[in-house]
Amino acid sequence: MADGQSLGNGSEIEQGVFEGVVDERRAADLIHDFAPMQEATDVAGLFAGLARAVVGAVRGDACLISILSEDGHILRDVAASVQRPARLNVVAEQYILNDFPLTRSVIENRHSAEISVNDPDGDAAEIENLKELGFDRLLMSPLVVENEVIGTVECYRKVDRAFRQNDPNEIEVLTAFAGSAYSRIQLAEKLEEHYTMTMEALTSALEARDPYTEAHTSRIKELAVGLAIAMQVPEEILKSVRLGSILHDVGKIGVSDSILLKAGPLTDEEWETMRAHPEIGERMLQGIEFLRPAMPVIRHHHERWDGMGYPDRLEAEDIPLAARIVAVCDAYDAMTTDRPYRKGMSHEAACEELIKCAGKQHDPMCTSLLIDVVSHLGDDSIEERFVRYSA
Repeated sequence: MADGQSLGNGSEIEQGVFEGVVDERRAADLIHDFAPMQEATDVAGLFAGLARAVVGAVRGDACLISILSEDGHILRDVAASVQRPARLNVVAEQYILNDFPLTRSVIENRHSAEISVNDPDGDAAEIENLKELGFDRLLMSPLVVENEVIGTVECYRKVDRAFRQNDPNEIEVLTAFAGSAYSRIQLAEKLEEHYTMTMEALTSALEARDPYTEAHTSRIKELAVGLAIAMQVPEEILKSVRLGSILHDVGKIGVSDSILLKAGPLTDEEWETMRAHPEIGERMLQGIEFLRPAMPVIRHHHERWDGMGYPDRLEAEDIPLAARIVAVCDAYDAMTTDRPYRKGMSHEAACEELIKCAGKQHDPMCTSLLIDVVSHLGDDSIEERFVRYSA
């Protein structure tokens, strides 16, 4: 989605969203709750914004948005929002719908349901889940998009206090707004995906010069985006990570093959040339407005936490967060990839080396969380394995 593009405001919501659902005064108040959804640039971000808006509107402690699988049998966590000290999972869980009768009823019958851990006749599976999460009360509503139930909105309270009678209606208003934005964001996602594919095709030309770095960019993008989501960074930093991870090494186009592909150690003069690639990359792309979020990563992904990096010798939190995220992912991938002069390390050995470098070369928090992220690698996209939180 282009910078500055808005999903609209309350006055642009389709006619009838509010009608018969809430009174005019409350409808005006709810418009303020739409802001987190207006800021979203992708579907997961939209649902994270919805979760945040629901928590505020119904005075909950946490909200979890889950989406149905295509076959309608599995419910998978996608986005959430919490009020501390409440907590929800960072790793996305999935549930077999038939194991949770109340959830299935909410989806099939399009109605809200409320449950307490102290209800002797309540759904045993839902009560057990509430206890595991550390909550005492749940209000569950269907997530309806384009007149189709695609998942659930679950709002939690840590104390066993009933929700207000009109809270399901207010959730309906918020989900209606999310639904109105859903198709537009999907279209924007597809457009951005085309841009991203074009950039990845260009960077693959750079990787083709060195067979040992083949697919390096796509691996780092997966790792870095997964780490950024696990860190619950704001949308603008996530975008910086997504674009910057693809383009971080683009300046190496200006480095000769004799240096880039050298099997042995580089001379001091060759290192000086190699260390110029962040500034080369920045100069190459600085005039392209769409790529502006990537610039901090392109320039600063070789800075060090201890201030001994390049090109600007930035230190600790003066280094842009997106660059710190990409840097530690870059290091992990470099260590675990075969090179002409050495075999790649094992996952365990690479993690040990990252821990040694934490607080010296890399941000300690990024390092610790990356080790957690890579432990959840699987067949699915890393991004899909973590719940998106509204920052």
